[in-house]
Amino acid sequence: MLAKTIIVATLALAATVQAVVPNHTHFNDPVSADGDLSTVFVAGGNYTYSWSTSCASGEVIASNPTAVEVQLVKADNPNTASLVATLGTMDCSGASGHEKWVPPTSEADSGHIYSLRLVLGTKDVYSGKFLIKSKEAASKPATPSGSAASPSATTTKGSGASIVAPVLAGAAAVAAGALMFL
Repeated sequence: MLAKTIIVATLALAATVQAVVPNHTHFNDPVSADGDLSTVFVAGGNYTYSWSTSCASGEVIASNPTAVEVQLVKADNPNTASLVATLGTMDCSGASGHEKWVPPTSEADSGHIYSLRLVLGTKDVYSGKFLIKSKEAASKPATPSGSAASPSATTTKGSGASIVAPVLAGAAAVAAGALMFL
């Protein structure tokens, strides 16, 4: 009985984790959960975005993996993203990588929600959502309405932890549910 329980729990965890790890190029930073706008970049600051999984293989393959266009887009509407600027191109033919970028000062404090987009052709890849604030606005303490970012939010960039924690919690729930039927 205990052996069955362990096997079911292990399989449930493995299936859940496998379902979350995409078999295509994806952003590691910035990432965010749906509705999470705690990631704030200061306009004019120096930042790095990163990705994993080559865009030369997997589910989505770029026509030219050594020169994939990277764009900053407004992501206010979940069904459409409008181009703000082309940040350049990157080589994503390797297993992972990172590139530097500077959020444009022209977008500071606009109130828009942004994302980075890798233009892969058949299926573009988007980063997590974030805000771009001026240095002055980012340094203001948060108000009850949430109109200004807290000082710690200005240096907060997304991490994979925001994705992993819900996955593990979901796997634990699946395993606990399986135990009830054994």
